[in-house]
Amino acid sequence: MTQRLAIALLLLTACGSGDTGTLHIRTLSEGAEAPARLEVLDAAGAAHAAGDALTLHFECEVAPLPEWLRGRISVSDRLLNRETGTEQFYSGGSARLELPPGRYRIRAFKGIEHRVAHAEVDVRAGEEALLDLSLERWIDMPAEGWYGVDDHVHLTRRTSEDDVRIATWMRAEDLHVANLLQMGTVDQFGVTPQRAFGEEGAFRQGDTLLLAGQEHPRTHFLGHTITLGAERPIDERDTYILYQETFSAGRRAGGVSGYAHWGLGPGRDGLTIDGPRGLVHFVEVLQFASPYYDVWYELLDLGSQVAPTAGTDFPCGPWSVPGAERFYARLPEAPTRRGLVAAVRAGRTFATNGPLLDLQVGSKGIGERLHLPEPKSVPIRGRVRFDPERDDVKQVELLRNGRPIPATLVREAPGSIRVELDRELGEAAWWALRVSGDKIGAAPVSELASGPVVDFLAPRVSNFGEHMRVQTAFHEARGRVAASAAHTGAVWVTVGRSQEAERLRAKPRAEDALVRLDALEQRLSDEEIGEQAIWDWIPYSDGVSVEHLRRNRTALLRAIRHAKERYRQMLSYR
Repeated sequence: MTQRLAIALLLLTACGSGDTGTLHIRTLSEGAEAPARLEVLDAAGAAHAAGDALTLHFECEVAPLPEWLRGRISVSDRLLNRETGTEQFYSGGSARLELPPGRYRIRAFKGIEHRVAHAEVDVRAGEEALLDLSLERWIDMPAEGWYGVDDHVHLTRRTSEDDVRIATWMRAEDLHVANLLQMGTVDQFGVTPQRAFGEEGAFRQGDTLLLAGQEHPRTHFLGHTITLGAERPIDERDTYILYQETFSAGRRAGGVSGYAHWGLGPGRDGLTIDGPRGLVHFVEVLQFASPYYDVWYELLDLGSQVAPTAGTDFPCGPWSVPGAERFYARLPEAPTRRGLVAAVRAGRTFATNGPLLDLQVGSKGIGERLHLPEPKSVPIRGRVRFDPERDDVKQVELLRNGRPIPATLVREAPGSIRVELDRELGEAAWWALRVSGDKIGAAPVSELASGPVVDFLAPRVSNFGEHMRVQTAFHEARGRVAASAAHTGAVWVTVGRSQEAERLRAKPRAEDALVRLDALEQRLSDEEIGEQAIWDWIPYSDGVSVEHLRRNRTALLRAIRHAKERYRQMLSYR
């Protein structure tokens, strides 16, 4: 090859071949290149990804897997966003695509607080087109002391390179905290492993903080648990089914523990044991495009000051992208591990997939307690803000003990609603703000409660698949239109010294809990215990065998009795 020919080939490669052109996209925030999620579609609607797109690792494996469940781990330069129904990719701020000539539609996304940037561009053969997309904020929640958190992400993090790649990915979704959960079974604790926990496992890039947490224990018998912010991993194999052992160890390690997946299915039994004992700090109330609050309301009515959280279970869940469902925590400064734990423990949170909320009852805000020596009229003020290009808020409800209370709604501007009520508060109650509506431009919600695992296990394991059925019913009732949803944590009010209102609110919940615990005791009887551990012969296993249940049955029955005593005390109040 002559030198002249080599130079000509080099120039042709640099400029794009005669059959393609180059599209250079820069995503800018406040004038500087910033990570973002990009969508590039040609005239036929086909998606294209940049050659320098962020490499994505998708992992959701519980070992050992049968052949028909393999293939859950993959590496790609793009993802299928089920909310938009399109393939997208992530950029660190600058992306180059080699494309056939033609016209392309581009969208850039950066979480909830930024508007979606739109553009169309023509790509010509042999030429380079430069496109700058400005990602503009429509709101700045950190400036108001609120920081967005996904409490449920499964991504392996073993190296410093993993730290940088994953943090860039989370920054593209404008997540201030991403909790990366190591997962396991009674037999192992090695799924989506984290390189370290506590401060050693924290990694900060820009405004984003990565933290290590765990979804462990997680069983078909008592539900899936999450521990956030602990200084070390908690791996209680011998007593795996005794969740109080993990929760207590997590608290000693500086963490907070809660239940995933709305507390539905077997999680309802686990919460019935652990909720009244002060072991549960939070419940995920929004996930997989589905809000569900009833189990959380039960805990609040029982007097448990449990925070609402939200997370995507990405990539194990069947919906969307990291941070699509998230919760906001009120913090006095930029997020730290200890600061996040304190906010969740105090209940200073709201869950959302778009709308942003605030609530004040008198002088107290979300997660706080207002004590009135005697009945008094106080102002109750709420605020709902949203991007009207993405969320159609149809209903804003001020709740007292989970029931709507008439209030004045003032639409200040597109995407801004003020809630006002002046009311005499004469008895104890918890107050909250709930928002519902539709996602604008979202693809129809796909089938969520199907597949060989759900179909096989639902009729065989008590409560298994309840959360799937609830989701399906919710979306079918809505015609599979994606929901816009948000819910604040509670503001607690007490009046005088009387606890009569709290006791009346708790009694029916306590009665239901006792019925549930009686059924759980029966499942642990000699006659039924063998039917509870089918997972020891199914390869996709949580490892809870008949032997494991028998070894821990005495301690588990003791925990059930202790919980029953608390519920009976609630019923004994006159």
